[in-house]
Amino acid sequence: MHDLWSSASYEAHLLSLPFALAPTALLIVIAYAAAMRGSTSLRGWLLAHCLSILPYGIVVMLSPSITSAPVATQLFQVAAAFLPLAAAAGTGFQLALVRKHRKYRWLIWAGVANAAVWVVVSCTTHAAVDSVHEVNGLWFANAGPWAFIAFLNIVLLALPGFTALVRAALRGRPSVERRQQRLILLANCITYSGLVDVGLAYGIGVFPLGWLLSGIGSLLVVRALVVEDLLRVRAVDTNAPLLVGHFAASILLGWVVLVLLGDRAPWWITTLALLIVFGGVRAAVAVVSLVNRGGRPGEGPLERLLDQLVTRTRTMIDARQIAQLAVDIVQLGVGVSPRVLLATETDWGWTTENGQRLDDAHTPDPLLGGWLAEHKGALFASDLEAVPPDLRDLVTSLFEAHDALAIVPIGSVDELIGLVVVPASAKRLRGRPLSFLERTAERLAEALLHARMAQRAADRANLAREVQLAATLQGELLPAKGPHVHGDVTVVGSWQPATRCAGDFWCVYPLGDGRVLVAIGDATGHGVASAMVTAAAIGACDVLVRRSGKDLQLTELTAALDTAVRRVGGGQLAMTCFAAVLDAEASEIHFVSCGHTAPYLCRPTDKGVELHALVGRGNPLGSGVPAVPRVLQRPWQTGDLVVWYTDGVIEAKDPAGAPFGDRRLQHLLRRLERRKLSPKQVHDLVQAGVTAHRAGHPLADDETLVVAQLGGPPVRPSLAEVPS
Repeated sequence: MHDLWSSASYEAHLLSLPFALAPTALLIVIAYAAAMRGSTSLRGWLLAHCLSILPYGIVVMLSPSITSAPVATQLFQVAAAFLPLAAAAGTGFQLALVRKHRKYRWLIWAGVANAAVWVVVSCTTHAAVDSVHEVNGLWFANAGPWAFIAFLNIVLLALPGFTALVRAALRGRPSVERRQQRLILLANCITYSGLVDVGLAYGIGVFPLGWLLSGIGSLLVVRALVVEDLLRVRAVDTNAPLLVGHFAASILLGWVVLVLLGDRAPWWITTLALLIVFGGVRAAVAVVSLVNRGGRPGEGPLERLLDQLVTRTRTMIDARQIAQLAVDIVQLGVGVSPRVLLATETDWGWTTENGQRLDDAHTPDPLLGGWLAEHKGALFASDLEAVPPDLRDLVTSLFEAHDALAIVPIGSVDELIGLVVVPASAKRLRGRPLSFLERTAERLAEALLHARMAQRAADRANLAREVQLAATLQGELLPAKGPHVHGDVTVVGSWQPATRCAGDFWCVYPLGDGRVLVAIGDATGHGVASAMVTAAAIGACDVLVRRSGKDLQLTELTAALDTAVRRVGGGQLAMTCFAAVLDAEASEIHFVSCGHTAPYLCRPTDKGVELHALVGRGNPLGSGVPAVPRVLQRPWQTGDLVVWYTDGVIEAKDPAGAPFGDRRLQHLLRRLERRKLSPKQVHDLVQAGVTAHRAGHPLADDETLVVAQLGGPPVRPSLAEVPS
């Protein structure tokens, strides 16, 4: 082993220069993948693949310059040892490229473990490489007793990745992604064809070609990285270049120190000197980083455009005008014309920056709202690793519906205000343009929130005077908590006013023939004026139920409620409402929504609790726009739970100001799993979770919560099962 590092074993030869093609190309790929931010899985497996091929390229490059046969044997043993690992890492890279690495991660890691065993065996024995022989002025390996088995192992390790990549590249629909896959398939085929050098190990052939083929394949990978944006690069990772520079400088200075000290210095002096060199380089790198970090870049055109967006939106209260201005700013800044989708506050609908209404197929699923609001930065159609697995299909559908390259959420804490959609025609988006787009979305969120607050302040300035009678009247009209048992339907509900009078209400009525009406509403604000509106709505609902009985129609109910709210509110107050008829005999739920938050249908299954948002479209009651919502229906099975709530539940804030949020409510309901809970217990669990989140913080808005279930009495859980 000492001869391996001895200068006497090497003599520089010009024939080594052509063979430097492969190591150089591989080092370019490695440096690019290490220094650029992009898809983590693609970067990791590509780095592992190239680093595993690199020893073979280096050994072939050094082969003409090696003067010792034992040294050449040792080097070829190391080079051959890493080829199975290159095949295993190549399979991981190919499966990541076609987005199947999560599904087959067990296969990938099994291959890596297999290859790791070969690294040890080939480096320590003559199993793969027995000796070397000279071929036209350079050394090449002679096959060991297990060389053919190692060759077959490489082929088997590479086969799953090639199979998946060939299928995706040949059968996929035309797209940028398929073009990337075809280019990588070509590069991999050329690189792996370098295995033809195995013939030289058995005396077949007169010149090695693997170095040339791997070099050409690596150059094709470089083209895919730079031109085709294979890694979906977002920005430069400054940590990787600093780390490389740190170690390079440490090695260079350490070598100089060893030369100066010579062979006579004690080992402890040599070790201390190397530690001082390493620490000195580390300190120098840290100082340079601090100096660079302290520098303030000059204000450029993109920063001036952002300042212009902030300045001009300060006087705007129309969300559409703000969104159109943001589109113009982005187009001027980066040459991309995005679309801005705005979430309406009134009916859970969505519009474009021009006010055009979006159909349901182009709107985000309500289950995405909470996660998108919390997500920071852009999402790319080609890189959805950051998306939770249970939401990935919904995000993919959203990208396909808008043919988008990227989507940037416009959110505030736990509320999704809108989306910036970059069309697929934009080709690439990274570096400063991407950073500018993300900062524009942040400024846009601030401007839209400011406009909302200004509009709400203007609306609430005209609220009616408070009267003490409203609190007493409202308390008498609302039903008790329950449980209210009507045949096979059990309903439990509660409301907590933020002030003495609430703008929320809920009611439950048996209609006969196994049908039960449940309605929940939220009037503008939460003071006495809102309580007057809710009292009128409850009265109208009561009168209509008594008059229509089992023949009650939901469209008739919403029309009566709209009239009552409009008359009492005087056009200044509005109300969201969700009304549902629970039909136990038909096992169906018929419902309408007038701008209210979507309740959840919780269905226990063998895999856990499935959540379905009961989404309906309709204008708030009393808003001046005719409320003619469409009556929808869903199947309702025994054991199913329906959870209604007003926005005060999900907007309940902890002492730090963080809201409870849709996502936290969804997680709480999913944690019910397959336990059989009664409506009262589910109600108390959710209410306890919201109360614990507030941690004594006063209510900012009225909180109303209603739970209904179809089926018999369930088993009561122990206290240990209650989620916190």
